[in-house]
Amino acid sequence: MLKRLFLATSLSVVPFAAQAVDAPAPPTEPVVQGSGPTSTVQLVWQVYLGGFNLGNIGIKSSFAGNSYSAVSRLKTAGVVNSFYEAIIDATTVGAVGGNGLVPQKYDSNTNNEKTNQKVGLTYSSAGIQLFSDPPYNTERFPVTEEQKRGTLDPLSGLVFALSGISQSAAKPCGETVRVFDGRRRYDIELNYVGQDKVKTDGGYSGPAVKCTVIYKQLAGFKPNLNKGKSIPVITTWLAPMESSAGGPVKKFMVPVKIMTDTPYGVALAHARKVTVDGVQKSE
Repeated sequence: MLKRLFLATSLSVVPFAAQAVDAPAPPTEPVVQGSGPTSTVQLVWQVYLGGFNLGNIGIKSSFAGNSYSAVSRLKTAGVVNSFYEAIIDATTVGAVGGNGLVPQKYDSNTNNEKTNQKVGLTYSSAGIQLFSDPPYNTERFPVTEEQKRGTLDPLSGLVFALSGISQSAAKPCGETVRVFDGRRRYDIELNYVGQDKVKTDGGYSGPAVKCTVIYKQLAGFKPNLNKGKSIPVITTWLAPMESSAGGPVKKFMVPVKIMTDTPYGVALAHARKVTVDGVQKSE
């Protein structure tokens, strides 16, 4: 349940953050290979369930020339740490092409009370090479090469949504995010609801695009994982935030609020201390 909630909140499981809301301390960011002006966005989501703090998810992403990089951290907090404590660090680098992203290298490290799981995905013309320690069993619930084609790693999926590069008049929420995490293949579909004004506990007040987010499991999952149960629809409010740095991204679409119903109450995530090009955009 907790892992699924964080997946919904981050659009990827990302994965992905801050040890403390007031002082984000993610791992070292990979170097953007592009040159020229750099567009950046940095934020931390604080996640609640039924009024209880579950933890923090934070991300910093940079775009320069035709390249992007990102770093993130997820850390559980509060009452949840009494039964499940975890930190997930992730990094990714890749290229920006048209209205899409092409990942090159993704790494994640999950630490919880049971295991230390390392995952790496390397992208080339030959396909996606997986490294996992301990090794994943990818034969029990396989994902085909065709299903992997054209996918993003979980963190790049979040960066893709944040960047707003696929947003258009026909798709105000952006295109579907197609994700392969090394073991599972899923889509994050964003559907336009309408224009809205939102005020969040994180300090943002202003216009936002209201979207529903539908999580679709496609391959690599246990067949009965959600048998007889529907995955709840997630609602997110994307705030347009202009970049004035002159980099390749001109307008970020920042999920300032994310909400979904769960069997345990309403799950909420508020973005705090949103910073674009080094300028704070939330109070």
